[in-house]
Amino acid sequence: MIKLREATFKDRDGILRIASATWEGWDYVPLFLEDWIKQGGLFVAEVGGEIVGVTKTSELSPGELWLEAIRVAEEHRRKGLGREIAEEQLKLALAASPKSIRLSTADVNTASLAIIHHLGFQEYALFDYFEQREPLGTFRKVELDEKEFLAGAEVTEKAWVLVRSSEEFVASKGLLPHTWKFRNFTEELFRSLLEDGLVYVTPEVGGVLVLMRNRYTPESREIAFLEGDERSLEILSKLAQAKLASLPEGVRFLAFAASKRKHKILQHLGMKFHERVKKVYVFDYPLDKK
Repeated sequence: MIKLREATFKDRDGILRIASATWEGWDYVPLFLEDWIKQGGLFVAEVGGEIVGVTKTSELSPGELWLEAIRVAEEHRRKGLGREIAEEQLKLALAASPKSIRLSTADVNTASLAIIHHLGFQEYALFDYFEQREPLGTFRKVELDEKEFLAGAEVTEKAWVLVRSSEEFVASKGLLPHTWKFRNFTEELFRSLLEDGLVYVTPEVGGVLVLMRNRYTPESREIAFLEGDERSLEILSKLAQAKLASLPEGVRFLAFAASKRKHKILQHLGMKFHERVKKVYVFDYPLDKK
């Protein structure tokens, strides 16, 4: 029987050891480890006092819980510990009386999908996944002054109306993707992104682009949201192309698309499906289930 407890800085080496055996030696857990320990919600799983696993619960907004990063030490895999950790994590999440509990995984992650279904999560939204690592010379370099498109407070209301009425907002069930984390795309979040200079709006609010830094590699970029009329999309696509073309070779640029509309826009930009991952599932736990 495992014991799940909050991680402390004394657990740092044990957690890093587990992460070093994930995905052929690369894992995003070390990137956030210090902050996660400070924030809380990072748990280690122990058996007989030995750290055998780790997992993370984040509160994206009041009552909006996100589960991620279940890891099991290499020498303890195939013993059902991943399922046990997930069960205990879910119990702790439910004890907080949240508004929602969600997580995501890829279509190729059959082990995670089996655990997710076992726990009773239900499919909430489905996204196509686009990611490229090829040289960015494929994007036509254009001269645009991005400052002209940075949204100000005076256009916030109109821009938010465009976002909420978009096909992508409906298909995603109001979720905004950001490097495998999908959170409620609220007006409050939109205003926050606007203040951070991540929202671009064309004149007369004909189109909106949300271009974000990748959580794992900040030099990479993500097209989190892109919608508008034909003329605005042309302008914003050129702006996105210019931003992407300015990045150093070898970095990633990616996007998640829930709607056929965004899928078409991304393809027009020249983006293609990830070579291995085609679909990304966002699951939601039915809170009326006891």
